[in-house]
This record gives sequence, structure tokens and C-alpha cells, in this order.
Amino acid sequence: MQIQKISDFKTENLPYTALLYCAPGVGKSTAIGLAAERSEGNTLVLDIDRTIERSVQKHEVVKNTDKLFIRQIDNVDTWNDWANAMKELEEMRKSGELEKLDIRTIAVDNISELERCILSALGAAGKNKGIPAMGDYQYMQFKLVNSLRLMKSLGVNIIWTAWETVDQVTDPMGNSYSRLVPKISVKIVDNICGLCDVVGKIAVKKDPKSGNMTHGIILDAQQNIYAKNQIDTRKGCLVEDFVDFKYDKEDK
Repeated sequence: MQIQKISDFKTENLPYTALLYCAPGVGKSTAIGLAAERSEGNTLVLDIDRTIERSVQKHEVVKNTDKLFIRQIDNVDTWNDWANAMKELEEMRKSGELEKLDIRTIAVDNISELERCILSALGAAGKNKGIPAMGDYQYMQFKLVNSLRLMKSLGVNIIWTAWETVDQVTDPMGNSYSRLVPKISVKIVDNICGLCDVVGKIAVKKDPKSGNMTHGIILDAQQNIYAKNQIDTRKGCLVEDFVDFKYDKEDK
């Protein structure tokens, strides 16, 4: 058994795993582009919803796309192609291709659409006129959780994006309230979020004087917003500052 002091670990050198979510059109793909622009090394995007190319190529917010690589996931045969993509990533790690291409971050855009595409593919392959069977939901759920575990083992930063939805929560006192959460299957949303160091909600605020729109990320858990930040003490940040984590002085 190999034992190490926890003080020997330098957290600033550890890759992070993040899940960023918001309503469609608010800025998930742009957030990936800004993270790629500000991060060391290159970013590989597993593209499911086909929005990132248009979002970042406008160069309105993301000015430099030279560090972005795209691997599109088949929207029809998604079950098999996603499995192939996971095998490719593992082979790239083993062969040293990730290091050769200087891939420091892998992003998935977006997990909500990936769920629907996988279920659609499984339904089409079944015997229920394209409707997914009950077992297909379990296949999808285990596949996604295991995929995140595999990606976390690659030694790179991971960013998953998702749409948002409203969850009804009942606290121990019996009080009910609504909460914004990532749009992920309810049976695995806590598992997925638990495997992430950061869960952030992208929000937009309009300056009443200039009329300019500011995109930020809420990192602090609130009663009506699912969020967390296990890396530093920030409760929120601008989207463009997301990857600028404020590590403890002792870690530097």
C-alpha cells in the first residue's frame, strides 16, 4: 500500500472536472471557447449539439480559436459512436497522442442532448417503434457516469455542459421549493455532479446604463440554484475568468 501525506499534493497541478449549465442560447459553447482561449494547451471538444462552431467562429466573444479541436459525435448512431469516442480517448492517452497534440482540456457539448441522442439510438435499434425501453434508460445512465469516470482518468481538465431544468425539492421539514439544476437524468444528476469539482450556472446580466450583457458563472450553492466550487473560494466569476482558479498560497 502506497501512502502519501495529503500536504504533499499540489492542488494547482491537478486537473479539474467542471459541469457548466444554463438555458439554451445563454452561453455554454461560448464558455468552452473562452476556457480554451485562456487555458494552457489545446482543448478537444466532443460536439453533440452542433452549436460550438457557429458560436465561436463569429469571433464576437472568443477571439482566438486556434487552440480548439472538434470531434463530432454521430447524432444518429450515438450509442456506438460515443463508445468509440471513449475508446479513442483511452487509446490517445496510452499512445501519448494527447500529450503530442498538447490536449490539456476535453469538453463535452452538451450532455443533455447526448442523453436524448443515446436514447433515440437505442430506441431505433429496439422493437418498440423507436421508443426507448426501460432498460435503455439504465444503459444510458451507466454509460454516462462511467464515461465521466474514464475521462477523469485521462489526466486532463474536463468540462461538460448541459441545459438547465427546474427540479422540485422537498426539505426535511416538508417545505417544497423549485431549484435550477443541470438537465440530466434525475437518477444520475447527483452522481455526475458529485464527480465534478465545480458545478456552475451560467447567467446573463444586463448593464442598465450601457445595455451591455455580462456573462457570469454562479459557483455558490443557493436554495434555488445547484452549484458548488471545491477548488477555490470564489462564489462567482465572469465566464472569461472561470479557469483562473485562486489557489491557496501554500499550494504555490
